[in-house]
Amino acid sequence: MPAGSSQRVVALAPDVTEIVFALAAGDRLVAVAETADFPAAAACLPRVDPTSVEAILAHHPDLVLATTAGNDPRIVNRLSSLGIRTCTVDPTSLERIAEGFRLIAEVLAIPERGGELAESFSRRVRAARSRGRALAPKGGLYIVWWEPLIVAGPGTFHHDLLAAAGIVNLAPGGAGRYPRVNPEFLLDHRLEVVVAPNDEDSRIGCARVAAAPVGRRLGLGQVALLWLPADPASRPGPRLADALEELVEKRLAGELPVARPVNLAPVPHLSTSGAHPP
Repeated sequence: MPAGSSQRVVALAPDVTEIVFALAAGDRLVAVAETADFPAAAACLPRVDPTSVEAILAHHPDLVLATTAGNDPRIVNRLSSLGIRTCTVDPTSLERIAEGFRLIAEVLAIPERGGELAESFSRRVRAARSRGRALAPKGGLYIVWWEPLIVAGPGTFHHDLLAAAGIVNLAPGGAGRYPRVNPEFLLDHRLEVVVAPNDEDSRIGCARVAAAPVGRRLGLGQVALLWLPADPASRPGPRLADALEELVEKRLAGELPVARPVNLAPVPHLSTSGAHPP
């Protein structure tokens, strides 16, 4: 282990936990967020409440890892003010996710591993983007939650995930990263593809929405519904490349490549209300 490297690490989110294990540094973790369950070894570690400074300090960390995709910055700032070394990644795009691998590896004093992980991830993303560019652009949404209807907007890794697969995100700009939108969005004639995490809650919510008047295009199969495994599609870690590759494969399975671009630029749309954190 490099001299001066952190040996008591607390990870406050599943994605940063996964990154530490992918860097072969899982043995330094002394506690992880309650929702961290990958890899299997993570599930055996002590749990910590990411919203409790006292609970985090109880594990005597010399480094705390966090993410802007779910952790409260006030908690991180408080820890830092108490002299605890902290590191926060900002996974707002596929490129920033790769940068996060390098950043965490740097604070763990194993930069070469971070470079290898980032390059492997980026190589897969580039290959998937290349295949996605061969597909006809389609208007779409990434639905994070069905009731109320919450979608991924610009400035999120889900937005980038759609773009890499040739899907033009119709979510409104300027309404927050994960805005709550009017269900009438589903009636937009430009909407051709909906991508959603495949878990029980999401499927139940989808079924209810599809049965309602505003969901009739979904219920009638007029909009392609592409399910991605919630884990890893909802976690901006190394396995997000798996989700991207699966999304591209699903599109390729039902469509033929085209040579000419289609103009699907987002335009001002129906009203939205509120915003939702990732």
